[in-house]
Parts: sequence; structure tokens; C-alpha cells
Amino acid sequence: MNRKIYMIEKTLKIAVAVPCQLGESPVWDDRQHCLHFVDILSAHIYSYYPADKSVKVTTVNDPVGAIVPCQDGRFLAATSSGIYYITLPQGQQEFLLQPEPHTPNNRYNDGKVDSSGRLWIASMHLEEQEEKGAMYVVYPDLSSKKVLDNTTISNGLDWDKADNIFYHVESGDATIRRFAYDKIQVGIHDMQPIVTFQEDEGVPDGMTLDSEGMIWVAHFGGGCVTRRNPENGEVLAKIELPVKQVTSCVFGGKQMNDLYITTAAKGLTEAELAEQPEAGFTFVLEDLPYRGLKPNKFVQIV
Repeated sequence: MNRKIYMIEKTLKIAVAVPCQLGESPVWDDRQHCLHFVDILSAHIYSYYPADKSVKVTTVNDPVGAIVPCQDGRFLAATSSGIYYITLPQGQQEFLLQPEPHTPNNRYNDGKVDSSGRLWIASMHLEEQEEKGAMYVVYPDLSSKKVLDNTTISNGLDWDKADNIFYHVESGDATIRRFAYDKIQVGIHDMQPIVTFQEDEGVPDGMTLDSEGMIWVAHFGGGCVTRRNPENGEVLAKIELPVKQVTSCVFGGKQMNDLYITTAAKGLTEAELAEQPEAGFTFVLEDLPYRGLKPNKFVQIV
């Protein structure tokens, strides 16, 4: 265990002092030089501009689980009623499709775009019932197909640089998993667990990969983010937060070496909120000795 890396001499700062019920899906916008993220339960999308520390809010009609950038400058927003084009921060919306039309008790949770410009989006039951969710791929022509079934709470989708491995967090059983990824046939197979969290670690939630291929994963209920080796789950670094419910993280900034971290206030008691007054805030750790990668962008061809 690398104790020297654990003691990174960086100051954790508050980026956005808004107490989100369920802050999620942070994505760095390298065109507007800002961070976008969602508060799922409040149906808000926040846009934070580090240059002047301003925050703009876009409100949508339904719980919004994930946002991803498009090649044309817009975003896709995955809400409980379907996938929409949305312009941020202006808020213009255009309905595109509903990959899961027959599950009114589900909502979308986490999503990212692969290197070929396709959206991968995961659903889950509104009351977190087991094995009610699935994962879909939305193609550039706006067709879609299911690639994974019987999930509970999908999180942390990402791919390795070589496009041979797909990483997936199943928060329902507290496990980070890896699949063989078929980029041509657009599918995943041969699931292998990387690590299953112990109870005192919380539950793995959103995650991102750095330029070295290491995993950064948020610990929901564990109050930290850890950097892990995807080969064996070994913890390489740890960032502790002043709040317990850490939901996701992403690299951003001019050099892609600022780590933004979203959190949640959902489900905390009054006593816990008093102990964690910053629950739901979004934090940043600037100028790390690690870099992230710019997000892939959805490419529509119709």
C-alpha cells in the first residue's frame, strides 16, 4: 500500500456549495471549459465555470440520471421519460427516443459515450428493486439495443484505452466488474469481478479512468474516492471527504488534472446532516499528478 501517495499534499476545495439530493454524472466540457453535473432527484443540471466560479442551473421535467456531450455542442440527457437533446446551460430540449418504453417504474442512472460515438445508458428501478435494470446502447442513427440485463444499480461505466475492456460497477452487490468488450459487434461478455467492497468501505458508485488506465471510484457511504489498479483492485491512492455519500468523480480543467467529486444528501438523518453540513456539495482537488481524458462525444448521423 503506497502511503506516500495516500498523503497527497493537495487541498480539497468546495466547487459548488449546493446541497444536491443526489449529485451525479459529472462531465467536463472542454469546449465551454466548465463542469456539468446533475441532481437526479431534483431534476436539475448544474453548470460550473471555474474561471469566475459562477453556476448556472437548467431544470428538466423528469429525474435526469446522466448527461453526455455530443459532437455538435449539445448534450444528451437521460431522463425517466427518455433520451433528449439538450443545450447547456440554455436548456432547450428535444425528445429523441425511449430505449426502455415498457418499464414505467424505472429511470436511467449512469451513462457514457464509447470511442465510436455511441451512448451506453443504464436503467434501474425507482425503488432500487433488485435485477430490474438493464443497459442499452444508442447508436448514432438513434436505434438502440440491450446489451446487459438483470442489473440492480449500474454505475461507473468506462473503457480501457485499447477498447478491449469495459468496466462496470454493480452497486447492488458492491462490486467493480470488467467485461471483454467487442467494439465491432458492440457487446460485452466474460464478466469478471475486480473487487467487492467490504461493508466499512461503503458501496462503489461512479468512477472514471485516468491516462494511466487506473480506476478512480467514489465510495457511497464510505466518504472517499480511491484510485485502484484494475488488474487486481489494489488501492493506490485515497482522497477522504468531509461527507459520507460520495457519488462520482471526473477529471477536468485546462490540463485535465483537476478531480471533481459529486456527493449526495439523500437519506441522511437530521443528525447526520448536522455532522455533514457539506453533504451534497461538489468538491474539487486541483493540480493532481494524474490526468484524465476528455470525454467521448455522441455522434448523430441522421
